[in-house]
Formats: sequence, structure tokens, C-alpha cells
Amino acid sequence: MSEPSRVDHNVLYDALRRQADGEEHDGSLIVERLAWTPEERLEANAAFLRFYLSIRPEGPLIEE
Repeated sequence: MSEPSRVDHNVLYDALRRQADGEEHDGSLIVERLAWTPEERLEANAAFLRFYLSIRPEGPLIEE
């Protein structure tokens, strides 16, 4: 049998504290996205459009 994993409680508490802070998550996403190259941004946008059109092939609901 394998030895049970040991948890570093300080690391766990720190991770839980950061997860509870919504701005921490947003900030890390912004920093990550700013580091993308223009090609990576274009591919991310294209991937989103492919996903969106796969679930809603008729396009967005637009009411005027």
C-alpha cells in the first residue's frame, strides 16, 4: 500500500484564501491574457466563435 499524501496546510489555506478573492482570479487571468501574442489572441477568439456556433448555429439572438 502507498503512504497517504501529506497536505501542507499553509499552502492549502493560502490557495483557499486566494480562491475566495474574486479579484485575485480576475487579475491573474488579465495578466495571462496580456502575455499572449496577437496570434494566440486571434486563435482564442476563433476557438470561442467555433464553440459558440457549434451550440448556436443560427447565430446570436438579436432583437431590435
